Amino acid sequence: MKMETRYILFAVATLAIAACAKTVEQPEPEGTQMTICAYHEGSSEFNAPETKTAVTDGGTRVYWEPADEIKVFFRGNGGRFISQNTQNADVAEFSGTLNVLVGLNEGASGSNALWGLYPYRSDAASDGQSVTTTLPAEQTGRAGSFAKNTHITLACSNSHDLAFYNVTGGVRFSLTQEGIKSVTFQGNGGETLAGRIKLAFDGGVPAIQEVTDGETVLTLNASGGGTFETGKWYYIEAIPGTLSGGFKMVFSKGNETAKISSSGSVTINRGKYGSIAAADEGLIFKSEGGEEPDPASVIQFADPIAKYACVEKFDINGDGEVSYAEAAAVTSMDGLFKDWNTVTSFEEIQYFTGVTSTVGVFDNCSKLESFTVPNFITTLGSFQNCSSLKSVVLPSGLSSLPNNCFECCSALTGVDLPSGITSIPQCCFNGCSALAGIELPANVKTIGNYAFQGCTAIQSIVFPAALTSIGSDAFSGCTSLTFVSFGDGVSIRNGAFNNCTALASVILPADLTSIPSYCFQDCSSLSSISWPAALETIGNRAFFGCVVSKDDSDASMIELPPTVKSIGSQAFCGVRHLKMPSTSAISIESDAFSSGFTRLYVPAGMVEMYKVRTNWSVYANQIYPLSDYPAELSFPVAEAVDLGLSVKWASWNVGASAPEEYGTYFAWGEVEGNWLYDWSTYKWCEGSEGTLTKYINISSYGTVDNKTVLDPEDDAAQVNWGGSWRMPTLSEWSELINNCTWTWTTQNGVNGRLVTSKKNSNSIFLPAAGDRYDAYIYDVGSRGYYLSSSLYNGNPAGACRVYFNSGNVNWGGYDRCSGRSVRPVSE
Repeated sequence: MKMETRYILFAVATLAIAACAKTVEQPEPEGTQMTICAYHEGSSEFNAPETKTAVTDGGTRVYWEPADEIKVFFRGNGGRFISQNTQNADVAEFSGTLNVLVGLNEGASGSNALWGLYPYRSDAASDGQSVTTTLPAEQTGRAGSFAKNTHITLACSNSHDLAFYNVTGGVRFSLTQEGIKSVTFQGNGGETLAGRIKLAFDGGVPAIQEVTDGETVLTLNASGGGTFETGKWYYIEAIPGTLSGGFKMVFSKGNETAKISSSGSVTINRGKYGSIAAADEGLIFKSEGGEEPDPASVIQFADPIAKYACVEKFDINGDGEVSYAEAAAVTSMDGLFKDWNTVTSFEEIQYFTGVTSTVGVFDNCSKLESFTVPNFITTLGSFQNCSSLKSVVLPSGLSSLPNNCFECCSALTGVDLPSGITSIPQCCFNGCSALAGIELPANVKTIGNYAFQGCTAIQSIVFPAALTSIGSDAFSGCTSLTFVSFGDGVSIRNGAFNNCTALASVILPADLTSIPSYCFQDCSSLSSISWPAALETIGNRAFFGCVVSKDDSDASMIELPPTVKSIGSQAFCGVRHLKMPSTSAISIESDAFSSGFTRLYVPAGMVEMYKVRTNWSVYANQIYPLSDYPAELSFPVAEAVDLGLSVKWASWNVGASAPEEYGTYFAWGEVEGNWLYDWSTYKWCEGSEGTLTKYINISSYGTVDNKTVLDPEDDAAQVNWGGSWRMPTLSEWSELINNCTWTWTTQNGVNGRLVTSKKNSNSIFLPAAGDRYDAYIYDVGSRGYYLSSSLYNGNPAGACRVYFNSGNVNWGGYDRCSGRSVRPVSE
């Protein structure tokens, strides 16, 4: 019988491996006693990130282990050195003896340098300019680490400190089947993978100068003549190089074998290991030398559901089975599992060699957990809604992915994308909430709309140099993403990174001229932005809800580049401090910032100009010279107008500086403006109207305190203006309504009501400022909403307020969390 074969993608991924322990022997007896300090490439001495974890299965660092041995050379003389560390460590001291150290000085090189080789080999030699050692072709596997005496590293130094650099690389794999005793690895082009190698440094890194006694097949045997553990990573060490015709791996259970292979070019780099998870999954082991199955014999399906579906469509002779011949005759599988979407596996696709497309095959197969796409598939269908799919192996020659390819594959943890992929299409990984990371192929030019939306586990992503565009909402809702950086020439569309709540740092393309609408909306952790030198336009809600803070720390401040010319609607709602150093006037939408909340800093000579400029005038009391950062908001106090009533009324609103200005919008019981007005931000509740914490007169809303009028410390007029100023009660508003004439009019271009006393003809003007809910302003110019200090008795989640339009003046109760105008009164 012929060995079983399936095709997989071999992707080279950066991976550093745990060092392995060696047999301890006595150091050579003669020579100078000395101590060597040694560290691996990737350790903290190489400025790698700190880690406190020990070596674990599939570890990401190389550690010295207790009893590790190295060979140290000086002027061709070599000595054995043994590590003194008692546990795994980044840096270790090695003790041993070495003959002749005369000439080892700072700045020494070549024959006067100290060389180090790991692992120790008695047959290793040095000519003072290079080191020669052996990488064995037969290796013994160790779960979670490379085989003993195989991971070769080299050092050269002018002191007793040796920095060891990786020489070899290879492949790592895990297994799913019990009983596998050995694995072989070889290039399809007969490339040399092991042998006697001569090493030297070239450009600061080790290079192989010569290979003799070369071996083309590497064999990894299970330890002690036993079998490999399932679910563990094992490593095969190889000489770096390119396998132009791909590779094959043969798994042996003794007299039974199975094989996987790849026809695409594979490069083995030093210190890097291609990862093949579950390498034997779905393989059928057969006796060595066995024949191909009889075409008339029937396929034994692992999943009965898959069998039922295939019998229904492909059983030509009506025997209730699918033969190998019947499978080979199939040319289309479209709709195969439409009525059988609980299929759990379908590795038998390898026998349907006449099929080139999987379009319409796997959509909605919610029980499918893993799948290997054969190399004969050239057109990939989607795995949309395969919510149990954890892993998939794609053909190395695949050049494109379909829209919605892995959408809602919520269990998918990773996938190696073939190098020929140039686009990540629309909704490709949308909703892949377990996808912790992905390496984009170097040739990817575009990332489509919603491509990674809702990938809540992704923490970072590296964009390839070829990238030119990122689609709308491409990374929306990636709530673990902390950092993004782009090269020049990348265009970004609306909402690309909105709701990335952990995103703290962004480096934008230097040639970007416009930041689109919603791009970084609700990125509430954003504190560092590298601005494009050519930036001119900032779109609607581009930074809405960013750096939300009520303090004066630098972390709550954004400074725009001086090139900015226009700012869109609600672009910076939620930003506390905004510096705008441009010496040319910036045009803005009327609601670009948070009224009464955002503090705006401009060149000193432009402060007064901005205060009267179109759409800027509503922020007049929030504009400061750049030199005043940070500044406290101050509200000018109005004139107290005598209308012949029980109290005097202010001539303008809190937060305004003239009768026609709208001023600040306040939630009832809050004394500062906010950027967002809803129950989630309201001061006197715990996130909803049913969780009130103060001003409660009905027990179903919380602990009753029977407070029905605002305390002075919660009165926006009293806190901001002081003196005898306070918010009017409902009865004082009623007095104003009943004893004055309310005339709808326009004053200095602003709609509102002119309120004229019937007793002395004095008047005040109440602008129709509308109100605010969420981050929006409603009814500006058509309605006015003014707070009282009185709680609404019928529902403590509401407060009493007066409202008017062109035809009506009345009062009622409304949500306390909404933002409304405050017109103070004084005794």
